[in-house]
Amino acid sequence: MQQVIGPELVGAYLHGSAVLGGFDPRRSDLDIVAVSRRALSDEDLHDLADRLGAGSYPANGLEFTLLTADEASQPQMPAPRFQLHRTTAGWDRHAKVVDGRTREGDPDLVLHLFVARDHGRAVVGPPARDVFGEVPRSAVIAAMKNELAWASAHAPREYLVLTACRAWFFHALDRVASKVEAGRWAAGRYERPDVIEAALVRQTGAGAPDIADAESERLVTYVERVLA
Repeated sequence: MQQVIGPELVGAYLHGSAVLGGFDPRRSDLDIVAVSRRALSDEDLHDLADRLGAGSYPANGLEFTLLTADEASQPQMPAPRFQLHRTTAGWDRHAKVVDGRTREGDPDLVLHLFVARDHGRAVVGPPARDVFGEVPRSAVIAAMKNELAWASAHAPREYLVLTACRAWFFHALDRVASKVEAGRWAAGRYERPDVIEAALVRQTGAGAPDIADAESERLVTYVERVLA
């Protein structure tokens, strides 16, 4: 990365489960957001994507995002702009390359940038709070509602349940937690904790009974009322 970006590199920051305490080497990916002083050329962006794809990473690969300093310090809401998004996976090193310059932004970056600012660990560069601008609480809540809607339609039930717990946790404490931490917190407060406890067991890879759709949706409905 430094070979391509060179002196234009402001910093690179570890975020996500690796800094929130929920990293699982069997299933987690490595989340990094980097910041450059200004936009890179087409050639440099392609070179960076290729180099990142050729790297070797632990766990489930790399999720990398590059922003300019302006995009990081003044994030556009509700869909922050970015320069490059690169993911890899153990089974496919060419998993995904997205040129952010051709898009209107990515709403998924709302949570990423919130966590990067509050919890990001500098691999290189100044402290994260000196680089990333504030993300409004209302934007985080909106992003969590969107993630919950997506998970209801597409994700495994344990992911849905723990995503609901994380949204509830943030609403109560104004802090983003790992899914495991949020699940443990919510299990002590929800009237039907069995569904959360089952999701926690499944999240750690241990055997557990299937989670009934009705029970997971009941929790989602409860959390949606809390967030409203």
